[in-house]
Amino acid sequence: MSVYAGIDEAGYGPLLGPLVVSRCVFTLRQHDPGSVPPCLWSLLPELLCRRSRDCGADGSAPRIAVNDSKLLYNPKAGLRHLERGVLSLLPAPGGLPADLSGLLEQLAADPESASCTDPWYRDDSGAPALPLKTPPAELAALRGRFAGEAEKAGVRLEELRAAVVFEERFNRLTGQTGSKALCAWGFVAAHLSSIWERYGERDPYVVIDRQGGRKAYGPLLAGLTPRTRIEILEETPSVSRYRLAGKGRGMRVEVRVHSEAVHLPAAYASMAAKYLRELLMGRYRAYWRRLAPEVRPTAGYYRDGRRFLMELQPTLSRLGIPRAALARRS
Repeated sequence: MSVYAGIDEAGYGPLLGPLVVSRCVFTLRQHDPGSVPPCLWSLLPELLCRRSRDCGADGSAPRIAVNDSKLLYNPKAGLRHLERGVLSLLPAPGGLPADLSGLLEQLAADPESASCTDPWYRDDSGAPALPLKTPPAELAALRGRFAGEAEKAGVRLEELRAAVVFEERFNRLTGQTGSKALCAWGFVAAHLSSIWERYGERDPYVVIDRQGGRKAYGPLLAGLTPRTRIEILEETPSVSRYRLAGKGRGMRVEVRVHSEAVHLPAAYASMAAKYLRELLMGRYRAYWRRLAPEVRPTAGYYRDGRRFLMELQPTLSRLGIPRAALARRS
């Protein structure tokens, strides 16, 4: 049995809103550790596809689109395909969470990810209720199909976890590390350490999307665990590969440009991160719409985020909320 994991983020570039860094871990019953894992889209061709238009709207058996979140989400189409994919595969033996608060609690990679004291993210009712955009009967059918087809193929999604980095924590850690790149890497490293501790005896293969323009990750990986050897297998403009070994454990790490196009675990991690961020931004927009209905809502990206903060300034001044409480360090 082999272990195949992916790590990706959503919200690295925006000025407003949380950064979310997710990991997912699959086990493959019929694949031996020590080589590059098989393509999961090819292992489950009747169930998984890459494009939303191939999901079965033509009357064929419905399939689940899994890909880079940027290809499955846009403001016009909304969350349907992200939600459909994330919740169809989500490990939830006790049933799906009923709302966003339950989902955050289930997926939280650390205590600070489970909740936020800032009122623009908090909702005591737990809203929104889930699923938000997918009919429950459709989702139940897809979850049943995935469980059955994945079992026959020897594929199991063992875990999905997300570090949700709200503004205060983002700014604090960026100040400590000196850059948002190192802040984000800290959460990638925490995911890698968790995979190492839980699955290291099975030599997991972990795929990470390229972190900015960095090509060499050996020094960063060397800081994960003490007395671990790092072997550089490849470092090119598009992909970097490493082998970690120590204390009876091993792990192979691949950092690749557009990893979501090649490795389904990276694509699924991307989707989960984006889904959580967009649900939280829904709370964010609803909060400020109630207090400042004259201010146009925002998705949080840099230029529009600056516009939003400028228009919101009278409300912030009236409430005694410093602008820095909303804006992330660049």
